[in-house]
Amino acid sequence: MTLIGFGLFWIRDAQGPDDDGPHKLTAPSTMSFAQYFRYGDESDADVTLGAEDMQEWEEIGVKNPTPIAASYSEEALNNLDTTDPEEAQEQLRSLKNNARFTVTGAYGKIADPEFALTDFLVRVQDNLTAASRKSGTHVVMQLGVPEETEADSLDGAVMQCATFDVNNLENVEGDSETTVCAWADYSTIALVTPYNGILDLSTEESAELTGNVRSEMRVAN
Repeated sequence: MTLIGFGLFWIRDAQGPDDDGPHKLTAPSTMSFAQYFRYGDESDADVTLGAEDMQEWEEIGVKNPTPIAASYSEEALNNLDTTDPEEAQEQLRSLKNNARFTVTGAYGKIADPEFALTDFLVRVQDNLTAASRKSGTHVVMQLGVPEETEADSLDGAVMQCATFDVNNLENVEGDSETTVCAWADYSTIALVTPYNGILDLSTEESAELTGNVRSEMRVAN
C-alpha cells in the first residue's frame, strides 16, 4: 500500500473536531506561508488506487477515497523526473541541506477522524517495518509512540505526531531522526514528513508545519 505517514494527538473539545463541510486536497505549485515549491506538475500528485489500496483506505474510515501525494522543497526542481522513482530519489538526496517535505493522504467522507487517524498511523508503522525487511539493506525505519501536542496553525482537526528514526546499522553517521505529523478531519487525512537538512525538526516545528500545509492544500469541495 502507498500509505506514508506519522503522529500527535489533539482534540479541540470533547465533541471532537469541527465539521465545516466537504473538502478535498490539492497540490498548489507553491506554499504561501514559506518559500516552498512543488516537485513536478500538479497531476503528478494524483495517485491511482488498486482494489487492495481502496479497501485499506475504506477500512481506515475514508469513504470514497481519493489519494494524493506531493513533495515540496525550498528550491524549485523544474527538471525532477517524477516518472523515474530511483532518479527522483537521487535528486532528492542531493538536496539534503534544503528544507523540504512530503505529503501523503486522501480525501473523502470520514465519519470518525480520531479513529481514522489512529488506524492510519498504525498501518504506516506496519508498512515501514515491512519495507525495512524487504529493502535488502541495513537501513531500518521506525515510528515512535504518538504524543499529545498542539499547533497554532491547526484548526478544526485532530493531529498526531511521532518521532521517525532512520537507522543505518552499518554506518552510525547515517542515522537520522525527525518528527512527523498527520492530521484528520471529516473530509481529509494526510501525513507530513519534513526534512530540514538532516531530519532534525522538533515536534513543535513539525506540528506547526503540518497545520500550515493543511491550510494550503485543503479546499472546499
